[in-house]
Amino acid sequence: MSMSPSYKPIVAIAGLNGTLGQQTLAALLSHQFINCFHLPIRVLTRDPSNIGGEYVYTADMAQYLRADYNDPEVLDAALENVDVVINLLGMYPTSWIQLGEAAYRIGAKLYIPSEFGPDYRCFNYDSPFALKQVQSERARNDGIKTVQIFCGIFMDHAIPAGGHLGIDLQGGRVTAVAQPGSEPRVSFTCVRDVAMTIASVACRRPSTLPDAFRIAGDTWTLRQLAEYYQSITGATVHVTTQDYSAFSAWVLHGGDQNIGGHYQLAAGAGFLDYSNNSSNEWANAGMWQWRSIQQHLFSGN
Repeated sequence: MSMSPSYKPIVAIAGLNGTLGQQTLAALLSHQFINCFHLPIRVLTRDPSNIGGEYVYTADMAQYLRADYNDPEVLDAALENVDVVINLLGMYPTSWIQLGEAAYRIGAKLYIPSEFGPDYRCFNYDSPFALKQVQSERARNDGIKTVQIFCGIFMDHAIPAGGHLGIDLQGGRVTAVAQPGSEPRVSFTCVRDVAMTIASVACRRPSTLPDAFRIAGDTWTLRQLAEYYQSITGATVHVTTQDYSAFSAWVLHGGDQNIGGHYQLAAGAGFLDYSNNSSNEWANAGMWQWRSIQQHLFSGN
């Protein structure tokens, strides 16, 4: 890995109770990475007295601090002397900006923004995901090294059932948006692998990092997913195909305001296939194994 034994950054994460919060804290404190950071890891939360979940750490490992994104003084105090700010907040664009501005004020060297989904930079239409680009551009314009991580679809949230992508294996239904004659492939990455990737980025010197990259735990068509599930369960899964052009018109012209439609649209356009241009090998540097869809299904999730 491109890191120096002498470089041990102070790290703060925001968004403990979101999709990635608990797993990212666990990754930072895992045996692969714990010696890469100055401890304790700072954990920003709106209510430090209400800490729960799968992972709770002692004070020498994790310091839980109150965060008020509308109060710059409180936010700056929580981030004082931090080198790396990791934004794991959900879809809160205003808080993203406030956190990025605080990272600039306190002199952070690296900002990892709340991305962790489709690489919307290749989309040829407007989508809600583009809101995320604003935070990254603002942080870069402030002069902070900013690294965007795109992971496709969270495996844990889509398989065996993920309405936002038209997957319901247990219900025996899969709906695939596709152009005539095509079978688009979709990249899925499990939450743990995304969290480990965040830790891998956080421990490296900012000058060695790219501005953005993709990871892909496993990449299948939705039909392959349905057929594989049938083969291991014996259950019938019906695959329905929706025409891409008609679905695109419905999503982009007011028929569907749900972000799930945009996931399906991106999949149908082939924009979620990262199998040939992922940075998996660089990201994990042999320190862990990427979880496959087969492993995910056999594990019982």
